[in-house]
Amino acid sequence: MQIEELFDLTSWIEKQIVDKQVQKTYTDLHNILSHNALPNTSKQSFETQKEVLIKLLQGVQLSLLSTGQLEVLTEIGIAPLVGDEGVSLLEELLFRNVLDIATTVTKVGSNIDVISSSTEWSRVTRAQLQRIINVDEVRDQDDEAILRVHFQKEAHLSNVTEFKEWGKNWYEIGRGIAMAHGAAPEDLKVIGASKGSVILTLATSYAIAKTASFIILEALKVIEKVYDIRKTAEEVKQLKLNNQAAAAALERAAEEEKDIGKATILNKVIEQLELNQADDGERINTLEKSVKQLVNFIEKGGEVDFLVQDEAEANLEEEDAAANTREELRIIFKEVRQIERKLNLISFKE
Repeated sequence: MQIEELFDLTSWIEKQIVDKQVQKTYTDLHNILSHNALPNTSKQSFETQKEVLIKLLQGVQLSLLSTGQLEVLTEIGIAPLVGDEGVSLLEELLFRNVLDIATTVTKVGSNIDVISSSTEWSRVTRAQLQRIINVDEVRDQDDEAILRVHFQKEAHLSNVTEFKEWGKNWYEIGRGIAMAHGAAPEDLKVIGASKGSVILTLATSYAIAKTASFIILEALKVIEKVYDIRKTAEEVKQLKLNNQAAAAALERAAEEEKDIGKATILNKVIEQLELNQADDGERINTLEKSVKQLVNFIEKGGEVDFLVQDEAEANLEEEDAAANTREELRIIFKEVRQIERKLNLISFKE
């Protein structure tokens, strides 16, 4: 993770957790639960406090974070306590322990301790980072989306030959999507890179980012189907029966499913962007190459993060269309992460 990315995470924690008073709202619920756990006391309703907390947790914008930032947020304990996962955890806690208030009080108190220690870690980390980086130089997103391309697994970079090959592929990916929007490949700007699993940071318009995210989402859906077919083929092979023809047929079906999926994705994007072969033949041809390369990148384990500007920081005078595009991008990328998590659980390997 880049230092600027870590600094941005501390800013997110300050705005989404501290400023929204998540710990205080949790504490308000905890106080009533603690009262109700005392013997020989009249019980108080905590429905209002519960609903306020649920609404607050649902409003925490995890979609503003990159994969690396989410990993850190999980490591320090906050991620499971906010968003939809946090709401589910809270509701399950209150429902399962309805007759054991003391246990509920203890577990809710533990959640508050996690939030407290995590926000303190963020405060200290932010103060330390401010001593070693120039905060004024941390990139302003302006009206651009940030894409972080993760070269990992079979889509890794370990030498200059692979660098050249993936560089060529990403040129085709960027060129195809940009041209489909009437833009140039240069409208995807390289603004940073880091090592580890190599990460290339790009900046582009929200419209281009939305199309890229849509292709990735549809590609993941196709890959999910392909994995299911190939998993079945592997299971057939493991039976060690005279059924190699069946296994081979399943492998062919997987490849056919992938080819059909690529064509379907291309047609959906053409329809979304209102392109036609007569007037936009070259743009469609480059877009086709882009779709194929992006599906290949995702299938090999590469990932792309989309960082979208917080609406509170957006230009309030901008057109509603820009805000709508950002919201659509958030929704698409939320589904992308859900499918990525599911695929990461699949232990089957070709």
